Amino acid sequence: MATFSLIGLTIFLVSGQSFNQFILTLGLIILAVVFGLTAFIFIRIFLNWLQAKLDGSRHFVRRSFKIKTGNSTVNISEHEKVFLEPRFVESDGNLTATIFGGKSDISRAIQPEIICENSAAVAYLYKPIALWHGRLILPSNEQRQPYGTVFFEIINAPKKHQNFIGKTAFLKWSTNREVQFFVHAVSQDINFTQETKKSQKSGNIHPDRLNGWRNVGPLETLAGSRLEDSVTVMLRRPVIAINYSSSDRHELTIDREPVQIIGRLCALVSILQRKEPDSDKFIVRHFNKTSRQFDGAAEIIRIPQVQPDKHGVARSTNYLIEQSPLNPDGWYIYGERDEDSIFVVQAIEPRKIAQLTPDETHFGLKKSLAYLSSQNWENTPAQKGQAKIVLLTPNDATENASISPWQEGDIGIVIHSFGGIGGKKGERPPLGIVTGHFAFGVAKVVRDRFTSELRFDIEYKQVYAHNPDGIVAGSSKWQSYMGDLQRGWLGDRPVCDIICKLDCVCCDYDFGGITLSPLTELNQQLDIMMARYRSGDGTGASLVTPATSCVQDSSQTIYATIKKITSEIESNPQIQDWLKTHPTDAQTERFHQLVALGESLEKVLIPLGIVRPDWRRNSRLVGIDSELKKTFFVGIVNMIKAAISYRTMLPRRTQDEIAKVLLKQGAFLWIIRTNQVGGFDPDIEPIAPTGF
Repeated sequence: MATFSLIGLTIFLVSGQSFNQFILTLGLIILAVVFGLTAFIFIRIFLNWLQAKLDGSRHFVRRSFKIKTGNSTVNISEHEKVFLEPRFVESDGNLTATIFGGKSDISRAIQPEIICENSAAVAYLYKPIALWHGRLILPSNEQRQPYGTVFFEIINAPKKHQNFIGKTAFLKWSTNREVQFFVHAVSQDINFTQETKKSQKSGNIHPDRLNGWRNVGPLETLAGSRLEDSVTVMLRRPVIAINYSSSDRHELTIDREPVQIIGRLCALVSILQRKEPDSDKFIVRHFNKTSRQFDGAAEIIRIPQVQPDKHGVARSTNYLIEQSPLNPDGWYIYGERDEDSIFVVQAIEPRKIAQLTPDETHFGLKKSLAYLSSQNWENTPAQKGQAKIVLLTPNDATENASISPWQEGDIGIVIHSFGGIGGKKGERPPLGIVTGHFAFGVAKVVRDRFTSELRFDIEYKQVYAHNPDGIVAGSSKWQSYMGDLQRGWLGDRPVCDIICKLDCVCCDYDFGGITLSPLTELNQQLDIMMARYRSGDGTGASLVTPATSCVQDSSQTIYATIKKITSEIESNPQIQDWLKTHPTDAQTERFHQLVALGESLEKVLIPLGIVRPDWRRNSRLVGIDSELKKTFFVGIVNMIKAAISYRTMLPRRTQDEIAKVLLKQGAFLWIIRTNQVGGFDPDIEPIAPTGF
């Protein structure tokens, strides 16, 4: 009887496929699941045993040495010395090279002649982070307005709306038809399940204030994602601002989801030294736009040391941050002034990684693919504290060719992944598999306000499960998701951002007045996915397992985008006529390239040729399964689903596969790699994600 049930389930999962494909697929699934998993487990056990034996042998022949710290003496083996915490030496100019393996021309302890302690005198060196900037406030159940309106405490506003600053306004959705379609598509009644409550007890943060609410909209899930009103955002333009002077009521109307940011002001500085050995105050110099050096006003700021998480690992550290190899290029610092008028840093962003100058360039498809496969994550632990930018171009150019692939206003797609935390306080991944995380994003080339040079402005589209850190699924600027001292990943994980520039994806189409935008469609699909993740599709929980994760739900958005664009074109006779009458037009060539890209991506996303039922119906998110009873039967179903889309199981594998497809379609890739950048934590090391 169990056999017939299993056959029935399989037929259901592969409905719509031919009988021959069904037989082939079933055989592949059984072979992949049974033999693949069995072989993998035994291989991992053998490799772990072999590594232990080799480590033991190396430890036996390696002589230990002694290092004095204060009045104590510690025995340390040779292979551990890279991660030793050095003693604080106030004027040791070689300390940076010793710790980070890099060079620094600001590593000496320099006492500036004049330190400006008047915040008003240096106010012109700080700039607002966004034109419309504020804090989301969730109304009580009794205060709720139609269509999920929330309160918005306004921190900054454009010049003509300066009277809004300091006020609390109603933040509303536009009545535009497409906007309302999005709002209604993701609005849910939220009722916590037993799995959600269990997840809460384990320390994960869920939208507790929304539990039991009906018809909860996307602004409400964004405002209510944490236990307190601490989500600060920027509003995308256009923003319709209305001030009802008779009632002192302020309203702001938007048509896109806000973007999460942190801090009130931003400046560009290089850190000279810590003011005192045990202080979190640092002496910095501001960037001088005239000299283009960090010889501007000197100021004292605070870079707080954040508290460690439950595993004892702090997301960032200020220890030896002034000796980081990235310090000479400067840091964008985000934060606000405290009651003593001292600027307190809440997030940092290394200027180097936003610049448009690569450290390495690899020409030709073969070399570019080889770099992705074997060099991108090579020797990650040894890169601790470092950052590198690599340009991969499929074109065979001369090695000394001077090219600038980016121009102001260019837009690229970001493919993001991060790795693990090793070292003394590191994670202990099961079977040694470091899954990491995956996300898409958008990078735009903008003119920097401090230097006037071109730089990247990166916005992530985080399909992010509920977690103990309060990271909220949604659109987030780089400084909020990566640079946040309390929640960001810059300081404790290795990260890879691949920015792709491919005109057939990033440029709009105009077929005789009918416009299509693949990038806009992808953004809309991701907006829907992120909003559903915040509510857990009504369960209050988006939970992740190795077989059900954000990487697969992000991949589902690509599949949905491809199918929607293809369907619109195939069903529109006007577009078909335009393509036939303009066969040699540049836009027609771009369109054919888009079709080829879609076919190649489908082979990656559904390698067995079988569309997952949850992707076809778009009815359930794979990372949201908390209402399902955890039975053996459900586990088998999830394994079969994972096997059908096996190339999207692991973040690094998915990132590599999509990047290779884009390279083969003629895109160039801009790779930004960081490895626990900022201060120095001797108890952790960066670990590359598992890619197979």
